Amino acid sequence: MSARENATLVRTMVNAFLTGDLETVGTSFAPDAVWELPGRGRLAGEYKGPEAIIGFLASSFELSGGTLSLELMDVLSSETGAAHLQLVTADHAGRHLECVEVLVHEIVDSKIVHTYHRPDAYAIDAFFG
Repeated sequence: MSARENATLVRTMVNAFLTGDLETVGTSFAPDAVWELPGRGRLAGEYKGPEAIIGFLASSFELSGGTLSLELMDVLSSETGAAHLQLVTADHAGRHLECVEVLVHEIVDSKIVHTYHRPDAYAIDAFFG
């Protein structure tokens, strides 16, 4: 795919998450896609396949008491993938989260095959536990 097409795929996936369209989120990923989230908290780990990735994203929203929000700051892309920067915020149970995250996506045949999610792991672990 072209760099422009890869950027469009990532923007579409992020916008679908923001509007709660998890079906579109799922179709952005290859059947064997992997999403990596480092850390030691309850959300840290590797999620394999679109269903597990959607489950992780839904859990993060639920665990934030429905307050999880993100602002897409930028998308950088090439012919082999795309990276996006996002500002994530949430407020729940007396805790506040605000951090900038970098997500790098490997893309093959118009599908995301691997996502390397690199947040402020300390902030994520402190907020989500």
